[in-house]
Amino acid sequence: MHSLLARQIEQCTDQHGVLDQERLYALISSAYDDDARARHRLERSITLMSEEMAELNAQIALEARQTLTRYILESRDALITLDADNQILLMNHAAAHAFGVEDARAVAGTPIARFIDPAHLNEGRVCTFNGRHCAGHEVPISATFSLGTVDGTAFRIIALRDETERRAREEALEIAKQTAEHANEAKSSFLAMMSHELRTPLNALLGSAELMARTKLDDTQANYVRMFNEAGRLMMAMVNDVLDYAKIEAGQLEIEKHPTSLKQLARELDTLWGPHAASKGLYLKIDTSRLDWDMVIGDPTRLRQIVFNLVSNAVKFTVSGGVTIRLTSVTEGRECRVGIEVEDTGVGIPLDRQDSIFKAFIQADSTITRRFGGTGLGLAIAKSLAQQMQGDLTLASTPGKGSIFLFEARFEATLEQEDAILETAGESEISRPLQVLAVDDNALNRQILAAMLDLWPVHTVWATNGVEALEAMALQAFDVVLMDVQMPIMDGMTATRRVREGHGLNRHTPIVALTANARKEDRDQCMAAGMTDFVTKPISAEALANALMRATQMSEGSDHHDEAIVA
Repeated sequence: MHSLLARQIEQCTDQHGVLDQERLYALISSAYDDDARARHRLERSITLMSEEMAELNAQIALEARQTLTRYILESRDALITLDADNQILLMNHAAAHAFGVEDARAVAGTPIARFIDPAHLNEGRVCTFNGRHCAGHEVPISATFSLGTVDGTAFRIIALRDETERRAREEALEIAKQTAEHANEAKSSFLAMMSHELRTPLNALLGSAELMARTKLDDTQANYVRMFNEAGRLMMAMVNDVLDYAKIEAGQLEIEKHPTSLKQLARELDTLWGPHAASKGLYLKIDTSRLDWDMVIGDPTRLRQIVFNLVSNAVKFTVSGGVTIRLTSVTEGRECRVGIEVEDTGVGIPLDRQDSIFKAFIQADSTITRRFGGTGLGLAIAKSLAQQMQGDLTLASTPGKGSIFLFEARFEATLEQEDAILETAGESEISRPLQVLAVDDNALNRQILAAMLDLWPVHTVWATNGVEALEAMALQAFDVVLMDVQMPIMDGMTATRRVREGHGLNRHTPIVALTANARKEDRDQCMAAGMTDFVTKPISAEALANALMRATQMSEGSDHHDEAIVA
């Protein structure tokens, strides 16, 4: 029974338990009337609250629209809102400026296609394309397209960015890049040209000195020739340093991989630098006792360049005492960790200069250049080479007591032996008379080359350009052709290509490039043209003899091959 009804029955029952029905009915009726009035009040309250909520929602929606409109109009970003039919609802000042619109309000209701192709608008993606300016030209822009709803009304918003300035900056950067590349190419061309121009007279100077050293000289004359040779080699080293540094800057210096003997390197150090150290009253000690392996795969030329530079500096900057060279290797499996330490008792390097000693064109003391000479490139090149060999070059030095340079690198251990190369030239090494065509446009170079060729049983025919060389090769078969590369009328590579493409007497004759162009790309171009060997100027009698012997061996091998085919 409902508790309210129970109370009402209790109120209408007397002490004898008799129910007063009329009173009960009156109470119940009154209760129902109260309940109806309460329900009516509740319903009215709900109605009022609903009306207030509707007004509040309308106010919020209005404020949202106003806030969105204000944000779009005041934003520094270029913004445009569209309706469902891609009609412009609102365009702010930044967007109007991008498209050259004077009055942004005037374009309300205008299709967006007037400024942007709607096909470029992809939701959530940044697209870059050209828009249409009011003046008729195209405007590079990037746009992000998004969908949204305010007060139940769908709208679309485009965020734009005028790419004109960015593209202008990119074009300026590209022009600057191209300018820098052209400048770098011009620098490389200049260095190559200067190398060629310097090597040509150096070829005559060093060739003359070498030939003079082979004549009978008194002690004074021999000393002059020795000094002449040393000065020429120093100048040649400077030319090579400048070229190597230019290659390093351009990222064109490559490390080759060939079998290399560490013990052979030690022997070369003793042979080349022992007498020089002794002439200054210095000792030169070479310790190979800590080598646990000899043959490694590396670049023997660049390895020698690093170590020879360190030893050269050590001997040059040491006045008393001497130089100690220690070679060590620790081999595990196929990996060989090599260390070459060069210690001297020379002038030493101040602590505040030790970090900069490996930078290009910097020496520890400005007086060093005046006293000892040098370009300041050697250590910069050596460190770069060491790093390309997966190693490093470091320094420990005490002023007045000396310096220790340590080269460390990782190589592949190998049992493969270095190819035997004849290192000396003499009359007995060229065993048979050779028919040689020598081509060079420089009269002085021809005179030096003729004097060197006279050291061996060689009959020489001369030409001064590629056209004369082709005429000579059409008349006579030669054992070897010594071909200059840069010549007037027709250069050496063009002449070589003509010979290889034809069917004449010298189609397969070895052609040796004799050139002052010493870069790897120069060698590659010569080989691509059909030349078989490459000797750089200044040319020594030793290098020339080796080239003649290699060419002779190649020619004999080719003759045997042809005989086998005929048989």
